[in-house]
Amino acid sequence: MCDWNLDPRSGDASWKGRPRDAARQERVLGRALADGTGSAPWNATRFGALLLATAVNMGTVALAGTGLWLLVVGTWPERILGAVEVTLALLLRPRLGRMPGHTLDPASAPMLYAVTKRIAAALGIRPVDAIAVDARYGSGCMVVGVRRRRVLVLGLPLWETLPIDQRLALLGHDLGRASAAGGLSDTWIQTALDALTTWADVITPTPALEEARQGVMDANAFRAGTVGQNTNVTMGQALARALQEPLAHGMLVLHRLLSRLNHHSCGQTQYRADEMAVRITSADSADGLLRALLLRETARFTLERAARAGDDIWAQLRASLASVPDTERERRLRLSRLHGDTTDNDSPPTYFRIRFVNKISCPNAAMKLSSQEAQAIDAELLPLRTAIADQLRNMAS
Repeated sequence: MCDWNLDPRSGDASWKGRPRDAARQERVLGRALADGTGSAPWNATRFGALLLATAVNMGTVALAGTGLWLLVVGTWPERILGAVEVTLALLLRPRLGRMPGHTLDPASAPMLYAVTKRIAAALGIRPVDAIAVDARYGSGCMVVGVRRRRVLVLGLPLWETLPIDQRLALLGHDLGRASAAGGLSDTWIQTALDALTTWADVITPTPALEEARQGVMDANAFRAGTVGQNTNVTMGQALARALQEPLAHGMLVLHRLLSRLNHHSCGQTQYRADEMAVRITSADSADGLLRALLLRETARFTLERAARAGDDIWAQLRASLASVPDTERERRLRLSRLHGDTTDNDSPPTYFRIRFVNKISCPNAAMKLSSQEAQAIDAELLPLRTAIADQLRNMAS
């Protein structure tokens, strides 16, 4: 089958430029099919990610420790240095996250919470602590707070376009992801990623600081006897930039490496969640959910157009996605195979996930959702449909 002109905008961009990535994804898929997805293996990439994260986090601990020691026993200049180190350590502290804005209370959404608990019981996993809704065409889970509460986040645009069985598959998949999230190793790696990002931000001069420096130089340029001073300032800035740029670039390289190692070690977890989606519904339902995720660009365009026009956003979105012809859906699937597109940074390519759900064998659906239960959930989400629609209109204006 010829794939010529599948995506005229991107030319021939495909796995051909990344044969190692394609081969690695094939190996991960093969392991998931052959060995099952019961537990993620402690492979070399996972060990490397934890090792690099430990080095980064120990640097933060050492910075805080030496800063406190200088504040206690140092001289005044040393105490100033200690205060700077403690301040940097506070900036590098772990970010535990906050509850999303549109978080549902169990009292206001009893049916949705009851259904998620039934799914968790059927899968033999712990239910989530909270459920939230946002404006993205997708879904996910997050862990927030000191108590590490697990939150299921449903993207309302995606939810509104799915039939009942695919909604169940979505809940089964995301509950599976949530059951594997929030472990000590995940928190440790995320803390290191946040620290590397903060280091890059601290090292790189901000535009406001650059403007202030330029203002000082412009003011000095009109004063007598400041030629030598201006020369020193210029030399100092050049030296500072020569040091700042490599350091900031190095932090970003480390961040990219740690993200890549962490991503490579998460493939098994995603396949395990896909398997749970199949167990709750069927392979056809999980397949339909994954194919729906391939229509993200169409959904985004429709949402923006409907928001600007002031139309009924949800009716327009459902009608637009329902009108996508089978030929276009097939083109999107083949593009996913060629480009290795993923739904997020921690997922295998969607094309491989579709292959996976269609090759595994699971018993009949663990549960069904009646039309009355589905209508009750829709009624519970009705206030948030209005809030999210207003949010989309504000974003488009």
